[in-house]
Amino acid sequence: MRRLAVLLAVLATLATAATAEANQLVRYSVGGGLAGLRGRLAVDRDGSARQTGDRAGDDHRFTLSAKQLRALRRDLKRARFSTLKRTYQPEYVVNDGIGQGVTYKGRSVSVYTGATSPARLQRLLRRLARLMR
Repeated sequence: MRRLAVLLAVLATLATAATAEANQLVRYSVGGGLAGLRGRLAVDRDGSARQTGDRAGDDHRFTLSAKQLRALRRDLKRARFSTLKRTYQPEYVVNDGIGQGVTYKGRSVSVYTGATSPARLQRLLRRLARLMR
């Protein structure tokens, strides 16, 4: 009986995680720099967003306006994720550079300071960075 209860609890947790993942539109993370701080942003399909980070006050929830959500979806589509490389790194390491990562439809792309990446990806990264408050 006890094993059954544990199994049901595990299954409930997995179902909740799968539902949250299915509702997620995009995930963005940024980290590095001189202070080595990290920040993360997750935006759901309905425009609700969660931001977390290393600094005090970074953790909060907010909702994108309809205009912001439309623009984000447009830039995600225009980025053409299936044609992007998984990683864009510079030829030489940039000390105190930052790394940005974005995950959309199960595909993740990372860009590091000094790397050359497509303009369509740069536009998306700028939009995501502006959404972080």
